[in-house]
Amino acid sequence: MPRGKIAVFGVPSAAGSSRPGTERAPFALREAGLLPALRALGSPVVNLSDLSLFPYRDDPGPARNAEVVACAARAAADEMPRALAEGFTVVLGGDCSLVVGTAAGARQARGQPLGLVYLDANADLNTPETSASGLLSGMALSLALGRGPEAVVTAGGAPPAVRPEHVALVGFRDLDPGERRPLGDLGLALPASAARRLGMRTAAALALDGVANEDGPILVHLDVDVIDPREMPAKGALTEGLALSLAEVSDLVTAFLASPRVVAIEVMEYDPSGDPEGVHARKIVDLLSRALARRLRA
Repeated sequence: MPRGKIAVFGVPSAAGSSRPGTERAPFALREAGLLPALRALGSPVVNLSDLSLFPYRDDPGPARNAEVVACAARAAADEMPRALAEGFTVVLGGDCSLVVGTAAGARQARGQPLGLVYLDANADLNTPETSASGLLSGMALSLALGRGPEAVVTAGGAPPAVRPEHVALVGFRDLDPGERRPLGDLGLALPASAARRLGMRTAAALALDGVANEDGPILVHLDVDVIDPREMPAKGALTEGLALSLAEVSDLVTAFLASPRVVAIEVMEYDPSGDPEGVHARKIVDLLSRALARRLRA
């Protein structure tokens, strides 16, 4: 991966969501000034544009819209090696179900087991057997771990895209009964309350240490709902409970991206329909710019 370069691509998908909205996020984040903000850091920015649209579809069942989710994941997996060949990669989602594709693509590009730091208000460890909604965005981490509809978990190659001991789940504040058992298999599971007690630097260090892939490459997954909804309400479904502040999440992301092990970050679940003035999109742009500025100085 070339040092200092940044590659950006979008995956406009709401395929795993409960409603339309997240498919417009890549465009909205660009409109909020993401590319100029990254170029202002003094690093070459390669804009790989956006992939095809993968829409929401009202498809009731235990694994809703699985066919389109699989297509979106496959497209993301195919694009990741091209992006990583250019430089540190920023993926603009899209709903969380994309992670099975981005993780598989990053694993393929690097040719070694991938680590995953999963920043999310929810554990996303449900399966079609345990999910009350059937929404694949709520099963996203399970999909990356190879648990779920075959067409989806194999979309980017042989499952699993990532092994459980190579995953650190950080910042969650909601856990369904069916998610408790697989939670124990992860390399680290640190709820928001514990992360706050420890402080963000310590939490980030524990998460990186908890990803036991022999100091191999790491993808950071950022679901914006990990941020307190009073500061980041532009999200389809808001999760109750003690949430990390925008400043705390910014500190976490900055600490993660300072690590040379981290090769990419994906931003998921931002819904521009709840942000008509682009105020919250600019918060995301600022968060990414701050973290990448720190990385480039390292």
